[in-house]
Amino acid sequence: MKVTLGVDTLSYHCRLVAGDVTLTEVVEDAADLGFEFVQLNAVHFRDHSDTQLDALLRRAEGLGLRLALAGDVVGVAARGDTVEDGASRVRGWIAQAQRIGSPYARMSSGFYRAELAGRPELIRAEQDYLIRALSLAADSNDSGVQILLENHSDFTPEEYVGIVDAVGHERVGVFLDVINPISVMADPLSTVELLFPWAPAGHVKDYRMESRYVADGFHRRGFEIQWCYPGEGVADLPALLGVIAGSDRGGEYLLSIEGLDNRERVADQRPRLTASRDLLRGLVGTREAAA
Repeated sequence: MKVTLGVDTLSYHCRLVAGDVTLTEVVEDAADLGFEFVQLNAVHFRDHSDTQLDALLRRAEGLGLRLALAGDVVGVAARGDTVEDGASRVRGWIAQAQRIGSPYARMSSGFYRAELAGRPELIRAEQDYLIRALSLAADSNDSGVQILLENHSDFTPEEYVGIVDAVGHERVGVFLDVINPISVMADPLSTVELLFPWAPAGHVKDYRMESRYVADGFHRRGFEIQWCYPGEGVADLPALLGVIAGSDRGGEYLLSIEGLDNRERVADQRPRLTASRDLLRGLVGTREAAA
């Protein structure tokens, strides 16, 4: 398995939204830091004209970078989204993926499991909605673009297997985030082992845990989990990425860094991405690490 490292534009989200940095500059950063692709979130180029998007694609190609497409949420049944609403969004992301030469269109459901805890009937309704929307979109997908559903902060690993089985393995795959399982209280390693067979691409990040104490510090109220860049937290990345890099499946796996810990006016992406890149190269056995 050849693992190809890239950068997700979510790593720059706050600065992109604030206008502190442009997508072209993000692409140039990624190329300068030695990454091989950039995963564009559709929200980050929604205001781009066709001319601007074509110029961005030409710039990436000139720098030797590929582009991949990350769509948004398919929809939420509890908010009144219809199956056709969801299928229409998926079709739109497939078209965008074709335009930028992405082999896949990544997407997620749209709800957080923690918000529906204790309401299994609502979770089942969201699963049913997603199966029907993805199935409808897949019925007309002859583009060659893979529909990939990210294991987000919503379904358990077993529920994801149910979704893929229902839609069809040949019609939908998994966009595998190796850290997201902790959001649904699932073991990351067993989740990666279970879902990797259907995943040609995915995210890598890290997490740290921060205690929250009462005023006098006598005991904790609890603790928070905070996302961070690979290598800055406590995740067992060698084991998680070892499942992918050590696979004898063959082919290529596109692994993008998702730096969710970013802030407006804080231009810390380059040093943090550099440190994560060096760590990941060693873990996944890239040619750069070998050299």
